[in-house]
Amino acid sequence: MTIHQISIFIENKLGSLNEILNIIKSERLQIIASTVSDTVEYGIYRVITPEPRKACLALKSRGLAVNLTEVFAISLANTIGTAAETISYFTLAGINIEYMYSFYLDNRGILIMRTSDTAKTMEVIAKHKLNCLTEEELLQFN
Repeated sequence: MTIHQISIFIENKLGSLNEILNIIKSERLQIIASTVSDTVEYGIYRVITPEPRKACLALKSRGLAVNLTEVFAISLANTIGTAAETISYFTLAGINIEYMYSFYLDNRGILIMRTSDTAKTMEVIAKHKLNCLTEEELLQFN
């Protein structure tokens, strides 16, 4: 029900992101979604790719600090208000969304979420019959 996201710690300096992107490119991996958050000195580049373990190994072999993180990839209908309704399920269940970003894939909205309680999140997903992408499904986009 979860997928793996790559979290790469990078210095907040010219060329750092370019270096990471070139490593991923050299491994012939597609980036499906990504986001960067930063502070003055460093950033965290979060990436969804069809082959997260392969990307993680390639980045680590080049000396980068990389983690694999379990996240949820919830597929939503492309209609107004669907994201708000979906997030309300977690709020009402007392689940904090630690971070979230979204993208559009195959005419569907995809929410990537990390939550405060993985087991409880799975219960909410099952209760409301939410559709989650799997890593196997992501392989078709590489």
